[in-house]
This record gives sequence, C-alpha cells and structure tokens, in this order.
Amino acid sequence: MFLIKVVLLSLKIMMNRIWISALIIILSFSCISLKAQDTLPNFTVRKISKEKVQVSWINPYKNVVQMIVQRSFDSTKYFRSVFSSLSPWLPQNGFVDNHVPVGYKVFYRVHYVFEGGKYFFSHSLSPDNYTPIKVVRIDDDSTTEEETTKETTAKREVKVYRNNRDTLINVIPYKDYRKYKDSINRKTKDTIQYTEYDDEIVIKPFIPKPVWKASTYIFTNDAGFIRIKLPLAKRNRYKIIFYNEAAEYVFTIFHVKEPELVLDKSNFKTAGWYFFELYENEKLKEKNKLFVSKDK
Repeated sequence: MFLIKVVLLSLKIMMNRIWISALIIILSFSCISLKAQDTLPNFTVRKISKEKVQVSWINPYKNVVQMIVQRSFDSTKYFRSVFSSLSPWLPQNGFVDNHVPVGYKVFYRVHYVFEGGKYFFSHSLSPDNYTPIKVVRIDDDSTTEEETTKETTAKREVKVYRNNRDTLINVIPYKDYRKYKDSINRKTKDTIQYTEYDDEIVIKPFIPKPVWKASTYIFTNDAGFIRIKLPLAKRNRYKIIFYNEAAEYVFTIFHVKEPELVLDKSNFKTAGWYFFELYENEKLKEKNKLFVSKDK
C-alpha cells in the first residue's frame, strides 16, 4: 500500500512539471508575439527623445514602388509627407523624424504605392509616451496673463496656418500672440480666422478684386460696334492681335492705317469677352479686353 502511494505521488509530481513546462512555453510564445511587429498596413511609432520619433514597418510586398511617411497634427486630415524611402521594396525599414514640434501631439501614417498605381494609406498613430500640454482658451476678454501661472503661460503656444489649414506657417509663444495678431490687423489686410481648436488660428490672405478699366484705344461703343482710335496711326505702325476667352487666336490686323476705325461684330464668331494685344512699331503698347455683345 505504501508503494502504491509513492508511485501515485511521483506521477502527480511529473504531471505538475509537464503542465508547468507547457505553460512556460505558451507564455514564451505569447511574449514573442507581443514584441514582434506586424506587417503593413500596421506599423510602429516610438518616441526616442524630446524631438525625435521613430517610425518603422515590415513590408511583406515585393511590388512596392513608393513608401512615404506622412505627419499631421490631426489624426485624420492635413497630412504632409516628411519622408520618402529610397528603397521602398526592403522587407524592413524605418525613419527617424528629427524635427518633431515640442509640446504638440503628432500623428503619422504610411502611404505606399504598388506597381500599376494602386496605393494604400495606413491608419494613423501617435507616439504612446506623449504628454499633453494644458491649453487655455485664447480670448482677449477672459484670461489675462496675471491670472495664469508662469509655468502654463510658458508652455502655451499658438499654431498659425494659412488658408484652409493646409500649411503650418508659424508656431508662436502665447506671450507673443497678441502682438502678432495686432501686427496682422494693422499692417496687412489679411483676416484672422479662429478654429474649433484652442491653440490654432488661420490666416486668410487678402485677395484684391481685379478692377477692369476699358481701353482708350480699342473699345465698344453704345451700338455694340468695336471702335479703334489711334490718333498717331499715320505716323506709327500699329498691329492688333485678338484672342478669345480660351486664349485661342482669332485674327490679326497687321496694319491700322486710319486714326479711327470701326469693326463689325461679324469679325467675331460669338458674343463674349475678347482679349487683344496692341503693338506700336512692333512694341507691345497695351494688353486689355473688350466685350462683344449679341445682336439685338
């Protein structure tokens, strides 16, 4: 009886050892799989210093002709290319971004193109060890510098974009923001537009409306006819070339011999704007346009 108990105890110890060994093997494979990097479209983003981020990937495809890393301050839009691989077909590759804006959350994605033009975008990722900076709403009438702590004020910055947030043109410390805003308002005709974000503004450049001034040499009269008035036609040699709105050649008057001349509208196939170039002794004297109306 004692011998049977000894045998059973030995078998139990052996089974426990087998189960423990199996468990260790399973955990080992689990750790390896956790550490292993997946293939594209998955990739890895890792912050390696204050201003450096490493982006790496494993490429399982052989027919990739272009591999591009793009960066944005938004997780879904406004991405701009920051790296293009010289060897996109390599099975394992990466890129270190040495110019990461300090204090801002950045996102990366990988854009890869296949032979034939087919292309894909990966999902976006941000470095996992990013520490956000507390940003207070920028408002002239609410928070003053005296009400904020020195530490928060020193960290606050404003991103300045152009047009539709497609181009980041500047990053301004908040202490300089009001001076910058006043300078834009006083010295330019540009418009400052606020966004849904607390730390962004968009500069809308002023685009003046073109003011058209009719020519004093070639113009249409009240009856809709085209008048040519060149007082020095007897002394100088004038040539006029006409183009339509599509910049296509229409016809040329090689030598205007009379000081005043009227052109019939039949010279122009359709109604609309026509551009012309007036040359005086083979030198360009004026570029302008005139409107040819329909016959009533």
